[in-house]
Amino acid sequence: MAIGEMAVKAYGKYFLVRKLAEGGMAEIFLAKSMGVEGFEKNVVIKRMLPHLSTAPDFVSMFLDEARLAASLAHPNIVQISDLGLADGCYYICMEYLAGEDFATVLRTAKRRGEHTPLNIVLRVIGEAAVGLHFAHEALDPKGQPLNLVHRDISPSNVFITYSGQVKVLDFGIAKAESRATATGAGVVKGKYQYMSPEQARGDGPVDRRSDVFSLGVSLYEAVTGQRPFARDTDLAVLKAVLEGEYQPVRALRPDLPLEVESIINKAMAQEAEHRYPSALAMAQDIERYIGATTSASGGQALVNFMAGFFGPERVKSKTRIESLDELSARGIDVPGKSNPLSPKTDVGVLVQPNQDRTNVLATPGNIKTDPARGGGAGKPWALILGALVAGVVGAVVVVKMMQPPVVVPVVVVDAGVSQPLPPVVDAGIAPVVDAGLAVAPAPDAGSEEVVDAGRVVPAKPIQLTAVIVKKRIDTVKGRIQKCFQDHKVELPTPQGVLRVDFEIAPSGKVTSITTSLPGTAVSKCVEGAVKSAGFPRHVDQGIHVPLPLSWDVRP
Repeated sequence: MAIGEMAVKAYGKYFLVRKLAEGGMAEIFLAKSMGVEGFEKNVVIKRMLPHLSTAPDFVSMFLDEARLAASLAHPNIVQISDLGLADGCYYICMEYLAGEDFATVLRTAKRRGEHTPLNIVLRVIGEAAVGLHFAHEALDPKGQPLNLVHRDISPSNVFITYSGQVKVLDFGIAKAESRATATGAGVVKGKYQYMSPEQARGDGPVDRRSDVFSLGVSLYEAVTGQRPFARDTDLAVLKAVLEGEYQPVRALRPDLPLEVESIINKAMAQEAEHRYPSALAMAQDIERYIGATTSASGGQALVNFMAGFFGPERVKSKTRIESLDELSARGIDVPGKSNPLSPKTDVGVLVQPNQDRTNVLATPGNIKTDPARGGGAGKPWALILGALVAGVVGAVVVVKMMQPPVVVPVVVVDAGVSQPLPPVVDAGIAPVVDAGLAVAPAPDAGSEEVVDAGRVVPAKPIQLTAVIVKKRIDTVKGRIQKCFQDHKVELPTPQGVLRVDFEIAPSGKVTSITTSLPGTAVSKCVEGAVKSAGFPRHVDQGIHVPLPLSWDVRP
């Protein structure tokens, strides 16, 4: 299943709304928890991959994670509310966090050629340290220390919400001394570039000071924009970690205050006994520096920074999640609710009123016009509903005319991925349900055409249809896929969806193009590919195209 929008699916007592990510052990969904009188709560479901659900070791590890995380009730740790089994797969239900992981913040700042403000970095690391300390101090039901170690602290496992909270995520490989599924000697788990030397050796126990080291590495990266142990191969990374080979922080950031440099050096001491004895001790040093250098409220400072850094549209997309009723009204299949655009039809097929509810594919050959409603070649009031499927489905384009005649062709474009996405319906236009509605004709097959640089170009403005848009996007799909491959280091996940929005002017020129990864090399590459598609001159004032493109750059 591709990451992104999908038909809503019932799963146990939840509704799965959208796939957010997939790892080697589980897949993660935005979901809804339902109650009486239309109560809805946004949650996240982490579901074990089906093929692992019969593997005892993986099941034990997954259940260990759930039990450990559920026992850690703290404002700086993501909250687990449920553990269950549905459709043969175990799942964890956790709170939905509207925000960004710290890795995304740092990556975005680096792309913009700037550093994340020091007071923000210190606030994030300090609060993460407080959450870690709580986990390190956790007790079992008998009141005995769990001696829990996270073992995978990195910027990607520290989350900042748009409401100013900082949360530590993913205790998936955490180890407590008393757990039944123990990590064996010699088994190295975690992200190599953030590991402590003792964890990288894998030949003995690690304690809370290993997490302190990883937090120090994260702080180093946040203030310099570089990972201290980044090397070309995993073996070279491990060697650098074991030997403590990295540039001094002030060599990369000469303006860094001495107090902050001291905090990083102490947290990253090669020998565990020379580090902070606890994450709390590190947090206290950070808090003392913040208190002496700034008067801003921590939470409000984070709120202001996140809103300004990512912009109101992105904030809204994360904080304003559509209800099931809204999704249904937009044409997404929701169990138990009617779909005004596609009542339980196949993906990509939209049924017109008063038609038999059989699969209908809108093509130039079956489009008709109604002269009584002005359906001539130039000025029809029209709605084209259909899907043109070409090979392996990769992305969906919804094209909307900005003035009457209104034309909404739906085009499916192969972007080189292996999983189909469902049709995307533009929420900005209401569905038309007039049985007598005229449908726009295809361009006149006899129109005069000329050949320009190997491309067929109409000699006079035409009416732009789904077929034409599809053909032009098809010509650049290979280039788009190459953009994802060439710049995969900038992509937030190995699989995902890039949102591209642009206008097609009457001249055929692409204007006002934006993407959901602004300012990145991958965005500029995709924008260039779309602009090169070469749309023909057309008779309409302007066409808006919201284009979701799936990527899959897994090895």
